[in-house]
Amino acid sequence: MSWEPPHETTAGDRMAGRFRRISSELAEICDLIVEADRHQEFLADGAPHVVQWLTARFSIDPSFGRRLVTVARRLQDLPRLRERFGAGEISFDVVEMLSEVANPENEDALLAEAEGADLADVERLMRRAKPPTADAAANTHRNRWLALQWDLHGTRLSLAGNLPGDQGGIFEEAVVAAAKKTPPNPETGTFDSWDVRMADGLVELCATSTGAGAPAQLTIHADLNALTDSGGVAEVQGGPVIANETARRLACDAVVEVAVRDGDTVLGVGRNTRLVPGWLRRQLVYRDHHCQFPGCDRTQWLQAHHRQHWSEGGLTDLDNLVLLCAYHHWFVHEYGWHITGDPNGKLVFRRPDWTPYPPPVQHRDLVRSS
Repeated sequence: MSWEPPHETTAGDRMAGRFRRISSELAEICDLIVEADRHQEFLADGAPHVVQWLTARFSIDPSFGRRLVTVARRLQDLPRLRERFGAGEISFDVVEMLSEVANPENEDALLAEAEGADLADVERLMRRAKPPTADAAANTHRNRWLALQWDLHGTRLSLAGNLPGDQGGIFEEAVVAAAKKTPPNPETGTFDSWDVRMADGLVELCATSTGAGAPAQLTIHADLNALTDSGGVAEVQGGPVIANETARRLACDAVVEVAVRDGDTVLGVGRNTRLVPGWLRRQLVYRDHHCQFPGCDRTQWLQAHHRQHWSEGGLTDLDNLVLLCAYHHWFVHEYGWHITGDPNGKLVFRRPDWTPYPPPVQHRDLVRSS
């Protein structure tokens, strides 16, 4: 008899067996939930309904308890789905999705189509099996909403909303595409978390929504010295008070209307003016081609940054301008980074402590051993 190596299973193989066992046990729990609900056992424990009873007696999260009860009730009319669930062949999540659209006539066909499919495919199958009616779509559209809530200090905006599927798809695709283009954070060398990049993507879309890279109009109400030194206050019309450096960044490349105040007295109202005229922007784009921050190759939605701000005497001419994407424009304003060098030659970006970025390559003298 030839020798054979002992059979070894991986952790994944052992997990698969236990997940099958979990599915089988959950199928039995669903049967018991129906039985307990039918006999109203929850009343004896002082619970008004079976979901609260599950929460109190078994420390089950209410949302999961509702899911269990819903699936348990559906399975009473779906014997083939219950059989496969009890055998541990399909997971609770798949059963939940299929049971929403299955009936005794189509459950075999749905099970066959879901065979070997992953959860995303099953979800798509479920959606296709139960498309929304025109009335349902109209009702979803009527219930669309978006809420904006500022905190008490006007420094943070929270968003919440509800969009119908078609509008939600447009929104998600645009924001995700913008988020994917967000470059790594130069201070950490890694990408920011996905939710941070999504927020940056949404802001960039809004900032550039007026056309092919055309800057958005901005109305700022500022104290007399807010744009010339560290004093004073600047605020967006109808919006929050902003840092003076933020106001300077926004004023770098926007159609700006400024109402300058001295106390409660309006000293003057600036007319709409493009700080960087079109002919000059074309020269700037021709010279720089892309965002000039080291390693950034973004060529769309770029902003013209004044190396010496116009409020400090900087001129709106080619030698004082450099193209930056919105993400890196933050770093040379709010984050305190610096730009030195010649924009027509080689620029040097520096961290707030003035160390160059990226760090210079350390060349070592090679000594040939004899």
